[in-house]
Amino acid sequence: MKWTNRSRVAAIILGAVMALTTAACGNSDTPSAKHVAAQSTTKAAIDQPPIPLPGPGDLNAGLMMALDPNTSREQKEGAVQGADIDPDLVDKMTQAGTANKVTMTVTAVEYVGNGVMQASATLTLNGKPVDGQASIPFVAEGGRWKLQKAWACQMLMNAQLTSTACN
Repeated sequence: MKWTNRSRVAAIILGAVMALTTAACGNSDTPSAKHVAAQSTTKAAIDQPPIPLPGPGDLNAGLMMALDPNTSREQKEGAVQGADIDPDLVDKMTQAGTANKVTMTVTAVEYVGNGVMQASATLTLNGKPVDGQASIPFVAEGGRWKLQKAWACQMLMNAQLTSTACN
């Protein structure tokens, strides 16, 4: 199967969505109100973001900087999980984004738990909008939000690029 640029971006988005999708399973027992309250309180305490969530505007500014080939590598490295393993990871992501004229606009940010934030974004590829919203995962690491390594690696793989951080 020949991959077009549009299908590569669709695969990137699908991979990110699948990585974040989890199925919730339960039984038919009805817990007591006291048990539900205890679970809710515990879950609320556990599932709080470890650091404040950025707004869509903050993420848009960061994405513009990350996709800009004129931004120094040092500025970009702290924004992608795994860049400490392979400093070329951010350059390769910029290369893939520039070659395909990718633009992203974050429209919403949501904390999904376990130190993961999900940004919803609209994408364009070579000036053409990609149907639907992309889900872009970020992880809390080192006191900041970083683009999740699995998503970055999927992006590289679909652009036929590799990184030692993805092994």
